[in-house]
Amino acid sequence: MVAAHWFDALLCPLLGRGLLRLWEGWRLVCYARQFVASRAQFKAYAPCATVIVPCKGDDEGLRRSLPTLAALDFPHYEVVFVVESETDAAFPRLSAFAQQAPQRRRVVVAGRATDSGQKVHNLLAGVAAACAESEVFAFLDSDVEIAADWLRELVAPLADEQVGATTGMRWYSLDGADLPSLWRSNWNTVILTNLKPAGSSFIWGGSMAIRRVAFEQLRLAERWQGTLSDDYAASAALRASRRRMVFVPTCLVCSPDRVSWRELWEFTIRQIVITRVYHPTMWRIALLWYGLFTVVVSGLALEALGDGLAGVVSTAHLGLVLLLALGALDDALSLTAVRQALGPQPIGRWWQRLIFCLLHIPTAMLYAANTVVSLFHRVVVWRGIAYRLVSAQRTEILWRTPPPSP
Repeated sequence: MVAAHWFDALLCPLLGRGLLRLWEGWRLVCYARQFVASRAQFKAYAPCATVIVPCKGDDEGLRRSLPTLAALDFPHYEVVFVVESETDAAFPRLSAFAQQAPQRRRVVVAGRATDSGQKVHNLLAGVAAACAESEVFAFLDSDVEIAADWLRELVAPLADEQVGATTGMRWYSLDGADLPSLWRSNWNTVILTNLKPAGSSFIWGGSMAIRRVAFEQLRLAERWQGTLSDDYAASAALRASRRRMVFVPTCLVCSPDRVSWRELWEFTIRQIVITRVYHPTMWRIALLWYGLFTVVVSGLALEALGDGLAGVVSTAHLGLVLLLALGALDDALSLTAVRQALGPQPIGRWWQRLIFCLLHIPTAMLYAANTVVSLFHRVVVWRGIAYRLVSAQRTEILWRTPPPSP
């Protein structure tokens, strides 16, 4: 006979949510399969486009992306790289790259941001430098790997004028990843599975495209002034105008970098603090849900321990096993979708995938810790710059890390 306690009733919402996430994960797999199947089809909509790449530092991802950016499968495009200053470590490499095809590649020096995030400041400089013929702006983070058809796939859905913007998403590669890097990837996958096939509620700024006319109608250049988060500000503007945001699975981009335990914590806290400021409704839902999840799982673990010491098998034991199984299946579906879009290498070896799938419960508890700590934080450090997020429209720069000596 299995022992039960009143506390076990709190398992119901957790199990229900776990089943719902399995359904959402399966829909993501089917959605990704649909895009991959149509990848080879001709995409007629391919107007002149400007790819804007804000850069900071000569990192490995940038070095890997340059050859692909030079040969994108797109008829007419230009690439505008934007750096803060000529002292940036990436500037010499970017300048040499741009000189190889000056009609299609340029480097813009934006100068130091004073009242917004440096990335946002760079993006605005890139938009201002775009050629007059460009009908589409595409934005790409500098530290990611892309496919040759990235721009064509990202731009194609914009043929429908009801689509306000398209977006990909970052995937932190499991290949060669250690435990903190695997955990970061699992943490970030929660965001990936929230990109709905029927229409997303947000776009990710590291791989997104928008028509120039929509950018101007939404007055995004004005909305970005004073902000740290380009994607949250753009998503809010698109939601307010009731324009569709389309997730394009074939525009998933891969990041091969690794993090330490400290960097894992700093990364997750930064994302949640930004969410609290720019999307407080989403942050409140995360606080309530992951707080409940952590309380229930901790209570079940204590209950299971006590029952185990008493030699009794209880509902708590079964509940924890079910939660672990549902979480592992959810993450396995995410890996399946990513494999379809990016191939087998970014999802690592079998043991890395196994650890990844076992991190579902720890990731939920990390989210809970992030949201609680974010109650007391308004300062984030991003790419060597400390920002105080006063409000969604006001950002203060507190200090900068000096660039390394040559």
